[in-house]
Parts: sequence; C-alpha cells; structure tokens
Amino acid sequence: MPEVTDNWRVTQLSNRNYLSPIGFKFIVTKVPKADFFSNSASIPGINLGFAQQPTYLRDIPVPGDKLTYQDFTLKFFVDENLENYLEVHNWLRGLGYPDSIAEFGQLKNEDKYIQDPSGRSPYNEYSDASLLIYNSSFNVIAKVNFKDTFPVGLSAINFDATQDDIKYVTAEATFKYSIYDIETFVEVPQLDRVTVTNKTPTVTLTSTASGDLDPTQNFSLQYTSSNVSSLSINQSVGSVAVGSGSVPMTSSVESAKATVVDSLTTSITYTITGVGTNGTNVTASHTVRFKRPQTSVNRVCIAVIDESQGDTYKEMEERWVQFRANWPDRHFYLLQPSDRSSGGMYDSSIIEDLHIPPSFLEQTDPDTTTVDTEPPD
Repeated sequence: MPEVTDNWRVTQLSNRNYLSPIGFKFIVTKVPKADFFSNSASIPGINLGFAQQPTYLRDIPVPGDKLTYQDFTLKFFVDENLENYLEVHNWLRGLGYPDSIAEFGQLKNEDKYIQDPSGRSPYNEYSDASLLIYNSSFNVIAKVNFKDTFPVGLSAINFDATQDDIKYVTAEATFKYSIYDIETFVEVPQLDRVTVTNKTPTVTLTSTASGDLDPTQNFSLQYTSSNVSSLSINQSVGSVAVGSGSVPMTSSVESAKATVVDSLTTSITYTITGVGTNGTNVTASHTVRFKRPQTSVNRVCIAVIDESQGDTYKEMEERWVQFRANWPDRHFYLLQPSDRSSGGMYDSSIIEDLHIPPSFLEQTDPDTTTVDTEPPD
C-alpha cells in the first residue's frame, strides 16, 4: 500500500494560472528575421509505437521502444521586403540546390549567422532552435530546445485585391529535427518521500539471558525488524522503536510475573508484534527461564540409605504418598551406597533392600518401572 508523507503540496498545482497561448517566442539561429515576426508556434507531439501481444482472449498492447516526433510548424508575418521569407526560402534552395550544386556551397560558406571557427563549415544545413514559453507575468518558465533543425516546407504567399480589410500576409514553414528537450525554470515541489511497498515484514526477538537466569541477574531483550511501521512487545514492555534495538529488563520484576514450570524454574514468554508497511502483522516470541528461590516448599531433598527393611512396602508407600502431598514441589533424590559390581539401577534386590515405594518408581521412570506385587514378609 502507498506510504506518502504529509507534504500535501506535492499533489497540488504550484501555479493555478492557465498557460497563455500568446506567451511564446521562437528562435531559429539561421533565420532570425523569421522568428522575430512569428505569430504561431507549437510544441510538436510525440508518439510511441507499440506491439499487440496476441492471447486467446484478446490482444494486449505492449509498449514499443521507438518514439516518433511530429514536424515543427512556424507561422510568421512576412515583412514588406520579404527578408524573413527569403531566409527560409534560400535555406531550402541550398538544401535542394535545384539549379546548381553551387547553391549548396553558398549555404555552407555564406551563412551570416553560423560561423565555424575552424574554417570548415559542418554542413550548415542544420540549425538549433528554441521555443521560449512565458507565464502570465511574461517571465520565461520553460525552453524547448530543438536539435539539428532544418526546413522541409514553406507555404505559398497569397495576394488578394478583393479583401475588404487589410490582412497581413503570413507564411508557414515546416521543420524537421532530430530531437527536442524541455527545460523548465520554475521550482516544482517534489515529494520528500513516496514509497510503494508490498515487501513482507519481518521481526526477530532474542535476549541476553542464557540458561536458567538468577532473579538477581538482569538481562536485555534484543530485536530486529524490517518493512514495519510500528513495533510493540507484550508483558507491559510497550512500544519500541522501528528497526533494531535492545530493551533492558529487571529480572526481579520479570520473574515475579513468570509462570511456574517446575519446582526449580519459572518462565515468561515475550512476543513482539510488528505492523507491516503492507498492512499485515508479524510476530516473534522468546522465552526466558528463571531459577526459583530455594525455600522449604521447593528445596532439594537427598536421602542416602543402604537398606530399609523395617517397614513393609505398604507402609513405605503410605509415607511417600503423604510426603508428596505435603511437599509436592520438592525434588527428591534417593541414593544407595553399594559394593555390588553388577546389577542395574532398579535391580530387584535393590528395590527389596530399600523397600522403594511403587509411586516413587513411577515418578522417576513411569514408562519402564512398575512394582506389581509386594514380596512376602
């Protein structure tokens, strides 16, 4: 979707006056007398060729790669001595030399307005021309520069003694040229920034935290983004600057908001949301884990015992269930010193020596270890 600055002036006309058809002056270096009396001129039209791409539904026009320029036509009042008319006429005679090739030589060597310092005239059949355009205050606002101009036509001069009123004689000269450029002299407001973007927005979110973080050790959230117009992070972090950056976090505050994972850790998940310049949203998440403070509720318990045959399995099971009910978040480790050189961790003789409660075995390895029956007393 387009993204445009608030520079509204760029979409408005800087000058609301209409262009005047009489505000012009045409200059042809080779025929200055004709342009002095000019009364009509125009910026020639241009056309771009195109091709038709056939399809089974309809043909599709495709832009071509060649411009064609229309002829330039100059109308001017003919002076009483025919000087300006003869300027164009003699130019045409020199190019066509209908009577003698010497006429072309005269065109090259007798040009009063275009002089070649080297002494070698570069075929003075060409001349540069300019069309000056004036605004309503008669200031030049644009200049149309024609390159390699030469005449290809000159109209007839008509005399008519039956006219009721004097209508001064005008002539029309037609010119060819290689190309023209339009040069402007007014400052037109430009767009400070106009972008049309459909690029996919992206965001990433990481942190400086490594492993389970001590609540006394602070950390920072780190993010990157592209093609977004705004960014925000949840968990009361709020809006952040577009691009990339880092947000310092206080672990004591953040750990208080964390969710319990187990008896030893908690975690909190942060999500960054970016609003894309194409109108879509994108998110990324990152989880930080904290160590839980060791208290009587979640402290680690380690029992070291070689045998416990004074109680039955039933009694040991009842005690373990009651222990777990009282302290569900404590981590419990059972260690048994042994001088045996063989036997697995849950060897049946070891289980019998300690009378390990079945529920304890289920918690430590619920997929593989089960005690179905109590051995005889």
